[in-house]
Amino acid sequence: MDDLSTVPIDDVLDQVEQRLGRQLKRQDGHYSKHNGSAGFPTDTGTWVRLAWRRAGRVNAQAWIGFEVAVAIDGVPRPRWLAAATWHDTTRGAVWRADEMTRAEDPPVSTTADLTTDPLLPEQWWGDLQSALTSLAGHDTDRVSMPQSHLTTRIHEVYGGGIDTTVTDWACAHGDLGFANLCGPRLAILDWESWGRAPVGWDAACLWAASLQVPALAEHVLDRFDSVLSTREGRLSRLLLCANTARAFKRTGTPAPLTETMAAVATALVAELES
Repeated sequence: MDDLSTVPIDDVLDQVEQRLGRQLKRQDGHYSKHNGSAGFPTDTGTWVRLAWRRAGRVNAQAWIGFEVAVAIDGVPRPRWLAAATWHDTTRGAVWRADEMTRAEDPPVSTTADLTTDPLLPEQWWGDLQSALTSLAGHDTDRVSMPQSHLTTRIHEVYGGGIDTTVTDWACAHGDLGFANLCGPRLAILDWESWGRAPVGWDAACLWAASLQVPALAEHVLDRFDSVLSTREGRLSRLLLCANTARAFKRTGTPAPLTETMAAVATALVAELES
């Protein structure tokens, strides 16, 4: 059920409507092809996000990410309203439906990465900087990027000679791609993965998502230089390079950014080892 558009779920949508008291506009649903989630506008102008996990394999932190994000101030995003969860014994799944307000503008991109410059206004960039600064100041015990994962992945690809110890942590969105950013009026979507991460992690994710548009990637580097030029910012970018290198090694098929990321990684490793 990674792509819910390919399986019959009318009974699940009936449950959503019954439990939330909303009528879904099913014909206008949006389906992810990879993570088993879908979204639907409702008859009251709200939005319902539907997701599932195998029973017994629910990640508690991610499962309640939307509702606990209500404590975050200073970050424009849809307002979470309500949720319904239930156990589907027939499918061996646990379902969750989150109802929230809708962003005023659509996502910048239908995918996390960009291939053309969206020509976002200066106001948008300033609002994003302010939002990420406010988010970084939020105190939380949630973890978005653990030290263990960062160390394991970097050492797996580039060897153990790099000191990967992170000393500067901050609250981060955790999945900051252009599909989760609305514009031209900023709103940040998808709050499953938020929590503590190396300072600069969100900016690094945005940089990686911009790399197919070199001028845009340079703009991200300049705009967020205060965090991306730090040791944590370099480690964050190197981790993203490692992910691309690891995928190439596993599949043998180069991605659009395989060579670019390899060249960036060489420079980052030299800087981190010096």
